[in-house]
Amino acid sequence: MRQVRFPSVVSDVMKEIISIDGASLISEAAKKMINYKIGSIIVAEEGEPKGIVTRSDMISRVIVAHLEPGSNRTNTIMSSPLISLPPNTPILEAMRFLRDQDINQVLIKEGDKITGIVSEGDLIRAVTL
Repeated sequence: MRQVRFPSVVSDVMKEIISIDGASLISEAAKKMINYKIGSIIVAEEGEPKGIVTRSDMISRVIVAHLEPGSNRTNTIMSSPLISLPPNTPILEAMRFLRDQDINQVLIKEGDKITGIVSEGDLIRAVTL
């Protein structure tokens, strides 16, 4: 019988980073989020991650603010600075961190390198297998 390993740290459940250049239009970021079926996208400036745009940002900073997504840049609605946790952070600790920070996603960072992203949904699925 094959033994299933229960995920215990965030690196067990993290997802690949999907990013977009900050000079890209908001509509391009939204299309990319839809195509990849993701709730957030990392915004890069000169190839370096600088911010994040989430579904919540799209609602509050674009829709509610009546901002034109076809003529405004992604970097104008991003949240910054980026918030991260180390890959060995226990899942329950990460869940508490998200709650305390009032965020739904957190980057996973090893040293100076961003290695992935974890959402609240990823963490909930991990503990409810």
